[in-house]
Amino acid sequence: MQALHVLHVALDKLGLVGATRVDPQLQAAALAQSVGEEITQMLAGQKKLEDQYVALVAEQPQLRNLPNKNKLYENQKAVHTTAEQLRLGTQALVRNLKASPGVSENMAKVAVQRQALQQLLHHCTAQLLASQTCPVLAEYVEGVEKHDLETQATIERERITSAAVKQLKAEIKDEKSKHEEQMRRAGQALAELNGQQKAVALGGSSKARYREAQVGAANECARRLESNSLSEVQDQIAVLQQQLEIDHQVQEAGSAYSEKVQAWLREETIEWGSRIDADVAAKEKDTEAVKQERQRDLIKLKDMKEKHEKETSLKAERDSTAKDAADREAADQILMEKQAAAALRIQAVWRGYLARHGGKGKGKGKGAKKPSKKKK
Repeated sequence: MQALHVLHVALDKLGLVGATRVDPQLQAAALAQSVGEEITQMLAGQKKLEDQYVALVAEQPQLRNLPNKNKLYENQKAVHTTAEQLRLGTQALVRNLKASPGVSENMAKVAVQRQALQQLLHHCTAQLLASQTCPVLAEYVEGVEKHDLETQATIERERITSAAVKQLKAEIKDEKSKHEEQMRRAGQALAELNGQQKAVALGGSSKARYREAQVGAANECARRLESNSLSEVQDQIAVLQQQLEIDHQVQEAGSAYSEKVQAWLREETIEWGSRIDADVAAKEKDTEAVKQERQRDLIKLKDMKEKHEKETSLKAERDSTAKDAADREAADQILMEKQAAAALRIQAVWRGYLARHGGKGKGKGKGAKKPSKKKK
């Protein structure tokens, strides 16, 4: 379902891009500005590497005079590394320049490729809904891989053909130089023969005719050799022209494939950007849910804290009430003990009083009443 959602979002964005009309001149200016900034940064990096390379090369004469050659070896290794970085940077700069086509010339081609991609995504969506598989996309990927292999084979053939063309050009150059040398020698021989002919003409007509026939035969032989060499050179030139036409066709096919791959990469970049946006939105939604959950937890925590404080205060009140009751009970106990002690003291005093004064005016016979004991 997530794949279908991504495909629908990509189709919507492709439709929006197709419906949007942008001024080609403004788009070309923006593209040129961005490419110019990137190329400026790359050139600045190249300049820094060149300065580093010059500094390393300048250090080598001093390092060669040192008895310890480890620093010299390290310097040579650094020089090799810097040279390799310069070479890679130059290749990257060349690729960047080749990968920036003109906007006005490729808008129609981009529109056609966008429509093809929309059709492919529609087919993928339909197949995913129908059978949960996407053989169209697999076939497209296999076709791209096959085209890549064919392109690599074509590039290899182009490299071999270019090497053969260079070799044939070198051979033609050598044969041309040899032919010019032969013609120069033939001209010198002809000049010598003409001089000899003039000298012999004075000696006799027979020798002159013989010399003339010999010179003519030599000239005829030289012309035949020259004609054969020229025919061979013309055949080689025709072969080279045919190979150059093949190379030109291969280059056109490679450039067309490169443009197609660049368009595909741009579409892939847009698609992955949409996926990233969707993921970011989902994560933001999850973050918002976590924040809401945290807010609810904070509210619960606050309620629990208030309940705990309330229970703590109630407990403190209960403890204070119990303490007051205990204090009152202890005070009552002390009061009762004091009252009991006072009563005992009063009883003791009263008994003493009765003992001292209770028998006056009374008889001590049998009729005399004994003092009654007061109950405690």
